Amino acid sequence: MVGFNYALPVDPLDERLPAAIAALRARYRSHHEPLRLEFNEETWPELGAALDRAGLILESRNALMACEPGEFRPFTSSSVVVRFLDVDPRYPSTLRAVGELAGQVAGRASIGTVDGVAELYGVVTDPPFRRRGVAATICSALIERQFHDGGSLVFLDAENPGAEALYERLGFRRIGARLTYAEPEEEASRSRK
Repeated sequence: MVGFNYALPVDPLDERLPAAIAALRARYRSHHEPLRLEFNEETWPELGAALDRAGLILESRNALMACEPGEFRPFTSSSVVVRFLDVDPRYPSTLRAVGELAGQVAGRASIGTVDGVAELYGVVTDPPFRRRGVAATICSALIERQFHDGGSLVFLDAENPGAEALYERLGFRRIGARLTYAEPEEEASRSRK
């Protein structure tokens, strides 16, 4: 499941790192999953070079952004109707919403919360509905709910400059870069066998 198959660093980086990467790769292979790691570059500045040496490939470098309640600037397009979806009992800390234009689902987004800190993710506007405020309206509704319920911070990673600009208009500021490293495709294919 994309989004649920990433390793995240938690331990200090030291001389055991090469062995730890090898052990992690073996663990993922035992589950027939490709190894993928996601991390904040500013928190783990030496990790990228170690992953390069281990043969992993930089898959993405996205702007890591955050917003606190006092910085939030909501946006609402009057033509977009936001509908919150039922909470999936398997993921009770995740809230999902869709935005509709003229009765058609035009976009969607999710926000997952742990102890008042939330990640906004899965923001998508279907191509025929872009540039009409769909994403900004859905995101604003989710963020407003988060802060109304006592949340203290929302963070996200912006996958492109257009998304980064949208989130800046909502009050997000860049706090770093989120890097994703993955096994090369030929190794990933072998791990799935």
